[in-house]
Amino acid sequence: MNPTKVEAVEYTDCVCSTAWGAEPLLRKLDWRYGHHIAWRRVMGGLVGDAATGKDAWDRVSAAEPMRAYWKRVWRLTDMPYPNPMHLMLQSTDPAGQAVKAAELQGQAVADAVLRRFRERIFVDGIGPQTPDEFDAATVGVAGLDHARWRRDQARPEVAAAYQADWRETREPNDFVRQLKHDSPMNGELKHSEGHDRYALPTVIFRGPGGEHTVAGWVSYEEYVAGLEAALPGATADPRPDPTPEQAFARWGMLTAKELEMLCGPDAQPPADAVTRDWGDGVVHYSAAEARARGLAETATA
Repeated sequence: MNPTKVEAVEYTDCVCSTAWGAEPLLRKLDWRYGHHIAWRRVMGGLVGDAATGKDAWDRVSAAEPMRAYWKRVWRLTDMPYPNPMHLMLQSTDPAGQAVKAAELQGQAVADAVLRRFRERIFVDGIGPQTPDEFDAATVGVAGLDHARWRRDQARPEVAAAYQADWRETREPNDFVRQLKHDSPMNGELKHSEGHDRYALPTVIFRGPGGEHTVAGWVSYEEYVAGLEAALPGATADPRPDPTPEQAFARWGMLTAKELEMLCGPDAQPPADAVTRDWGDGVVHYSAAEARARGLAETATA
């Protein structure tokens, strides 16, 4: 085991609103302490088939109930929710498998794909379900070869890798099985579609100090404590918080919550940033990111 590194295993899913809410916290953790962290993201498969047992289920009529639910989660996380929500996905299995296919082009590419899927859902209000919709959600992702990616999504070994993630998510550790967590979106053992599983997100830190689980909706400080417990002394040398220019150079798109979390409560985006404000959320794109995505370089409402 590398004495200066911690493995952080993150159980997650693109449609999980709590995982979306944790993005500012995990981005800050990675910025400050990423030199000590080796991330592994496990695609949990939150929704197997939303139409099961529901007559006349369709992606349009299912969208509004999810928007209403996500509005309640927004009050907890302060991360944007889609208003309106146009199109719900029926299953997260195809998206999860698409993320595993993207891993064949590097972890950074896969992480960018997962983030774009989240943005497509919680900003654009479209739950991507098909290869065409995956392509539309990932326009301009640096390093992503779309033609190769589409072929890889159908490979049996990619399907097997996704199924391994799905099974791992449904093998929760003893800590979670015994956890009593009196808070909204808690990290206690979950039961869905006939299986026990981790709450999403759950991050397990493994290092010289052992294994430490941080489950469900928690504060930033709990992630820091998990890292410190797994690698004593790791949090003594944080990287200074980024300027807005550094943050946008790193990520390209930030929500208002992320900008505040990363750069401070008075932080402002660069003057040439493209801002979208629809009344229930604010997001900013760097000028370069806006060009890569084919967005107009003017503020939109």
